[in-house]
Amino acid sequence: MTSINFLRPLLFALFCTVVGTLHAQRDARLDSLLNAASDLVTTGYPDSSMNLYLRALRLAEKLDDKSALANIYYNMGLINQRQQNNKKADEQIHQALRYAELAKDTSPTANICLMAGVMAFLLEKTDSCAYWFNRSAALFEALGREDKAAFARSKLGNIYEAQGQFALATPLFEQALKTAQKSQDSTRLMGAYINMATNALNLKQYPSALKYAQDARQFAAALGRDFEYQEMLSIESAIHEGMGNSRAAIQVLRQYVQHHDSVLNIQRTRHIAELETRYETEKKESTIAAQEQALQDARIRFGLIATLLLLALAGGGLLFRLTRQLRKRNAEKEFLIKEIHHRVKNNLQVLSSLLHLQSRQITDEAALDAVREGQNRVDAMSLIHQKLYMGDNIAAVDMPDYLQQLGDTLLDSFGYHDDGRVQMRYAVQPIRLDVDTAVPLGLIINELVTNSLKYAFPEGRAGTVEIALWKDDAGRLCLKVADDGVGKAGAPNLKGSTAFGTNLVQMLSKKLKGTPQVQDSGAGYSTLIAFENYTVVP
Repeated sequence: MTSINFLRPLLFALFCTVVGTLHAQRDARLDSLLNAASDLVTTGYPDSSMNLYLRALRLAEKLDDKSALANIYYNMGLINQRQQNNKKADEQIHQALRYAELAKDTSPTANICLMAGVMAFLLEKTDSCAYWFNRSAALFEALGREDKAAFARSKLGNIYEAQGQFALATPLFEQALKTAQKSQDSTRLMGAYINMATNALNLKQYPSALKYAQDARQFAAALGRDFEYQEMLSIESAIHEGMGNSRAAIQVLRQYVQHHDSVLNIQRTRHIAELETRYETEKKESTIAAQEQALQDARIRFGLIATLLLLALAGGGLLFRLTRQLRKRNAEKEFLIKEIHHRVKNNLQVLSSLLHLQSRQITDEAALDAVREGQNRVDAMSLIHQKLYMGDNIAAVDMPDYLQQLGDTLLDSFGYHDDGRVQMRYAVQPIRLDVDTAVPLGLIINELVTNSLKYAFPEGRAGTVEIALWKDDAGRLCLKVADDGVGKAGAPNLKGSTAFGTNLVQMLSKKLKGTPQVQDSGAGYSTLIAFENYTVVP
């Protein structure tokens, strides 16, 4: 009995050692899965990374490792957010927060709260953004991380900026700039100066905005950040324009175009180098294949069956090579077509900017209206080319998205975005049209909506403009632009208008085999056109 009591502590110690070893092995396996998943995300393989995180999730649940569960759900949320699956990402971020709080891990909790604020903004839950960013900042301050606390509050500043509350955003951006200057981190300094520049521009504090924009551009150049560099050139052009310095604005705009073209040239040079490398590789492969074929040709003399087999193999190889070459050529053609659309869009944007600058020098109201309407027409065409080079189909324009942006642009052009007096309403079927249909249709809609915004709501009257686009039972493409304004008889300014817009609508409608039908009830004005000549892209 005494010997058994003596052995009990030894057996218990051995048991603890074995259990501890197994737990360490499981932790090591979990760490390996998490490290491998993180590496796959970094190298651009989100699907493979998600599979590893799911495996790690099952293992962490068995171990009841709350810190690991918080880490896994957080990274799964990031992957879903990058893939535009925002609802799923938001659920996983809140799962991560629950486990981080259970584990009482303050630093991960602070980071997760920051991401929860970002998700609230993406899901348009702006009322809760302030809570998440302030909570994140408070946790970082408790950890002594003043830099991260200031960064969290700068995110709240971005929310205020998006809501047009620029004065509320100012102290938050200033604090972020101070902490960035203390850390001397170039990336943070660049971001802080960008925030200060855009906010000062919105507040029309042009001298300060210009200095911040120039500082941000210097850091962007040093870091090799071409996107931010071009963005600051655009901001500087807008600042000079706001200060009334049209010549400086045009010079910066030209610098923007030159820098943009140089970046495109660098990308094109890299692409050409890749094509040349592929060509040399394929040439060597072709030489090796020819040598192998010669050896096989020497052997096929021994029999008819061997000859037929070798011919079949050679034919299959040739077909594979031709298929690969065709795919490569198609990819190159698609790249060049997108490049053309990008160039056309850039040129139209430059033309729009020049018209805008010119309009600032015009005092005659009739001439000013004509220039502004011309600028709106250029913007309508520019938006189509932007959709073509940014979309997944270079031959199709997604009409619901395009008309939404076109309507918002026209509201902003007439200043209705600021007071909200006039609203846009859309009833657009999910239709994708080719560029030959989308361009004249976009110009028609631009003219009709401009007509409503210009004449239908005089003397501060509020109202709604509706854009509807659908296919009827007869297979025609139907367009309706209507407003609930004063009608034609109640629009005194209409008497002094030209017939250019009306003639343009008639001409473009005729091209698409459509005839405008005007309905003027006195309490509103609408135009209905049914087109027979159009092309839908599947």
